[in-house]
Amino acid sequence: MRIFISGADGALGREMTTILHRKGIDILATDAKQLDITDFKRTHEVLLDYQPDAILHFAAVSDVDKCEEDPETALGVNALSSLKLGIIANKIKAKLLYTSTNFVFDGNSEKPYREYDQPRPINTYGRTKLLGEKYIKDTCGRHFIVRTSWLFGVHSKNFISRFLNSREKPVHLDAVCNRFASFTYTLDLAQALLLIIRSEDYGVFHVVNRGVGSFNDFLLKAREIMGFNTEIRPIQAEKLTLLAERPKYAPLASQNYEELSRQQMRRWEDALADFVGSLSLQS
Repeated sequence: MRIFISGADGALGREMTTILHRKGIDILATDAKQLDITDFKRTHEVLLDYQPDAILHFAAVSDVDKCEEDPETALGVNALSSLKLGIIANKIKAKLLYTSTNFVFDGNSEKPYREYDQPRPINTYGRTKLLGEKYIKDTCGRHFIVRTSWLFGVHSKNFISRFLNSREKPVHLDAVCNRFASFTYTLDLAQALLLIIRSEDYGVFHVVNRGVGSFNDFLLKAREIMGFNTEIRPIQAEKLTLLAERPKYAPLASQNYEELSRQQMRRWEDALADFVGSLSLQS
C-alpha cells in the first residue's frame, strides 16, 4: 500500500507517519514547505507520479481565530484544496481520507453528535471544513470523512499539550469550564485512521475518545495523574476575548467507527494516563 499525506508536519501527521514507518508502509509525507496543496498543477503532478493507493488529507488552517482573520486562506486550504484532491483521487482511483472537525456543528445539542446529524457551523473554520467535506463527497466516491475534536498528544502544539509537556509548570492556569466536547489522543486517532483507510466502508466517521469534558476537567484530571501543583482556575468562556464563536457543547459519538472496528474507543481519561506515561518515559 502506498500512502500520500498532506499536512505531515502537524500533530496527527507526525503521529501517522511514525506508525506507517513502523509498519513498513510506503509513504510520501509532505508539508506546506514541500508542497503547496492549494497548487492544483503541482499537486496533480506529484500524485500522478507517486500513484498512491490512499491519500490522507490532514493539511488545514485549524487556528479558529486565524480563520476569522484570514477567511480567504482558510477557504483555500480547508475547502478548495479538498476539491482539487478529490478530483485527483478520483482520476487515479485512490482512496481519500479527509480529517474534519466537531466545529461543523453549532453546539446547541444536548447529546453527542452522531455522523448523520445536520451540521450547522457557526464560524469560518467550521464553514470551510464543511465545504471541504462537500467537495470531497461530490468528487470522489472512495472517500472517508473523519471528524474529530480537541486533539492532545506528543506532537500537539495546543496550550494543553504544551502545558503538559513543559518541565516547569506555572503557579496557576485559567481553564474554560463551560464549553464541552470530546478529547482525542493523536495516537488513538492515527491507529483508527489506519484501520479505516484499509477498509472499503466509505462515508462519514467520528473518531474521538469516549467521554465528555471541558478544558478545566482535562487539566484537573492531568493534575491528579501527574501530581503537579499548578492551581487550575475555572473561567467562563465569555470572559475570554476571542474573535471566533465556539460551540458550547459539541462532543462526538464514534458510532460508525466502533461498528467498523467492533470495539469501543477508550475513555479520554485512560488515554490521558497513557500520554502522561509516555512523557515520563521521554524525560
